[in-house]
Amino acid sequence: MRLALFLLFVAIGLCPTDAFAQRRPMQKPKEEPLELPSDPRLVEIHREFVTKAEKLGDEYARKKDWEKARIVFGEVLKLVPNYKPAVEKLKVINGELSHANKKLVVVEAKDGWQDTGIDVTEGSPIAFRAEGMWLLVHESDANGLEIPREIRDYKLGSLIGVVAKSATPDKDTVPFTIGTQKQMNVPYSGRLLLKMHDVNNEDNRGQMRVEITGNF
Repeated sequence: MRLALFLLFVAIGLCPTDAFAQRRPMQKPKEEPLELPSDPRLVEIHREFVTKAEKLGDEYARKKDWEKARIVFGEVLKLVPNYKPAVEKLKVINGELSHANKKLVVVEAKDGWQDTGIDVTEGSPIAFRAEGMWLLVHESDANGLEIPREIRDYKLGSLIGVVAKSATPDKDTVPFTIGTQKQMNVPYSGRLLLKMHDVNNEDNRGQMRVEITGNF
């Protein structure tokens, strides 16, 4: 039963739609063991879902509705994590989404969290490229400066970002490092904010021009 169902899952992926065939050569997926339940009736439900979901995802891809296609194939992989056709199609979809939109924002060194005006969706790919220079200013006496514990996880003066529910992130919201260049999948949905990492930004100078590309 497991062998037959495995071959059936593989067979589904051997007939890519035009939306995907134009972007990658026809290849037979590597046969990896699928994690299937032991109940034959439940396996049949899984098979039916994967078949219908893949057709729906292919339909969205043909229409270039990449975000809906991403969600569909993501659901397939939740059910069958090592289903190779869905993995490959999701790579193509993320490639399309990664340059679906582009926006240039200016991040001032002297300001705190700055609203990019971009709402992002959990799981969507996004890329950053930053150019410019800024001056990190800290005054001290002979005793030097003690770096507060809450900012030790990131390099002082680095460009960081956060996805928040508002222009002021919650204390529990975890920022991520961007630096001069970064590609990532959005950790959760919300508003994208950027800033220079510092304990007090008011005395800093300069700015970064940040090009943001992705699905937003």
